[in-house]
Amino acid sequence: MARAVAPPAPAPAPAAAAEPRVPSLNELPADVRAGLPPLAISGSVFSPTPSARMLFINGQVLREGEAVADGVLVERIGASASVLSARGQRFQIRH
Repeated sequence: MARAVAPPAPAPAPAAAAEPRVPSLNELPADVRAGLPPLAISGSVFSPTPSARMLFINGQVLREGEAVADGVLVERIGASASVLSARGQRFQIRH
C-alpha cells in the first residue's frame, strides 16, 4: 500500500527590507537647516488612503508629492509625523 507523502512546506517569504530611519528636522546639519524656508505646520489629516492625506503648512494645503516651496517636497504624510525632502535630504517633522 502506497503512503501519501505531504508536499514540502513553502519557503518563507523574505522579510521586507526595513526603511532607513529618517532624521528629524532638528537632527539635520546646521547648514542644511539654514537653507530651508520656514516650515510652519498648522495641522494635518491622515487617512489610510494616500490621496485623502493633507498637510497644512505655511498656509497651504498640500498632499503627498506636492512642493511646499522651491526644492522642498512633501514625500509622505503620517498620523503624527510627515517626511519631507529638500535637495535630496529627507527629514521628518512631527505634527
